[in-house]
Amino acid sequence: MKKLNSFVALLARPVLLAGLTLLAPACSKQEAVAPAAPTAATADAKADQTKTFYGPAVPVGQGVARAWETVNAAGVPTAIGVEVSAGAMLNAGPTSIDYVLQLPHQVAVPPFDHIELGWNPDGHEPAFYMLPHFDMHFYMISEAYQAAIPFLAPPAFDVAPAAQYIPPFYVQGPGLVPNMGAHWLDVLSPELHGATFTKTFIYGTYNGHVAFLETMFTRDYLSARLTETTPIRPAAAVEQAGYYPASYTISYSASPQQYKISLDGLQYRAAQ
Repeated sequence: MKKLNSFVALLARPVLLAGLTLLAPACSKQEAVAPAAPTAATADAKADQTKTFYGPAVPVGQGVARAWETVNAAGVPTAIGVEVSAGAMLNAGPTSIDYVLQLPHQVAVPPFDHIELGWNPDGHEPAFYMLPHFDMHFYMISEAYQAAIPFLAPPAFDVAPAAQYIPPFYVQGPGLVPNMGAHWLDVLSPELHGATFTKTFIYGTYNGHVAFLETMFTRDYLSARLTETTPIRPAAAVEQAGYYPASYTISYSASPQQYKISLDGLQYRAAQ
């Protein structure tokens, strides 16, 4: 995603920032055995009966990526995400590229439609995001609708959604990114206060509607091979009924060597 140079100046000038849209086991035959009483461990095991479905694998560099969805014993979605070969992430090439990942067909997880993984070897504007990093968009719109999003030159703004659909302390940057939309940045994120960018969470909108949720993280952050879960500040209301995350997780696995990026703690929310 290519953000706009003018956004840096807007963030640096408090007067102009004020003008942005800020929202805010069996018995034997010889001896009968009484059934064991249920234990806490038994209850926990039953509660943890989950199943994960996978979408088609997509070649990414010298590895693969695929989207996945996890449901609980009742078939209710609990998480949605992507797994990617570690080598593909850490040895990404010098060219910007986007990969579209289709969700598993077995279970629908509204409002999500598809996921897009993007690699930015030089980063993008504003300046604090000009580090090699990945964007992962969890789109709530179709690919066809996404492809129709045009470009508006700065300083034009996209139409902002109603305030209750964006969490507090997010600010909308000027203009649109073609085939993506407008991006809302977390003003509480450390990189907006002088720290080096590692990871962040973004809301995306188009024409007054939330179009995607996005995790963005640097290659250097992945190199540390951490597993971290970060809370997501929710909006007061949602326009589309569906399953919305309480947190996101970026994790590394040594066997197999891969990364998982997920939206977790999905909870159903009715549209308002």
